[in-house]
Amino acid sequence: LAEGLGLATFHDDRNFGHLPKGEARNYGDRTFTAMMYAKIVCVQLISHLGYDLLFQDIDVVWYTHPINNFHGKLNPFYNFDMYFQEDGALTSRYAPYSANSGFYYVRNNARTKYLFASLLYAGDIILQSHSHQQAL
Repeated sequence: LAEGLGLATFHDDRNFGHLPKGEARNYGDRTFTAMMYAKIVCVQLISHLGYDLLFQDIDVVWYTHPINNFHGKLNPFYNFDMYFQEDGALTSRYAPYSANSGFYYVRNNARTKYLFASLLYAGDIILQSHSHQQAL
């Protein structure tokens, strides 16, 4: 699909070739959990290449180009490391920050590289919680 739209793509068969081809049957099942871990791996790889990145679920739609919002020096939050969408559930599972992993923007720096490398090393948390959002 992405290549058909003219987007540059990359597939790392060594790290992602084992991923399930079908959708998860239930929230938190093995397929779902494998995909949650893959979401951390792909973000960590882009971060370590030295890029800022926008990660979002497919159901997020932009009416204007978002990058100017993140990098505009007039933005009062210009000196950020990461932006997250609020989850909205406000449950103790995602407390205290309630960050939603369906949308986040990461500025490439030593702190964010450390965060995503730490998440990879804490893969057992993702396996136990069945979600990378809780680990984030």
